[in-house]
Amino acid sequence: MKVAPYHSSNPSDPDVHHDHSDCPTGQQIPERNKVSGTGGFPRCKQCIAKG
Repeated sequence: MKVAPYHSSNPSDPDVHHDHSDCPTGQQIPERNKVSGTGGFPRCKQCIAKG
């Protein structure tokens, strides 16, 4: 399901943003590291594939 964009604040995570609640990569981000918005990062390839 499409959601508001979010990204990880952890510098060791990939520099991408996510916009699907069921993105496998996005789901691995701990809640404490989730930040709203794109962070100026490109969209995750898995989110792109989901539409």
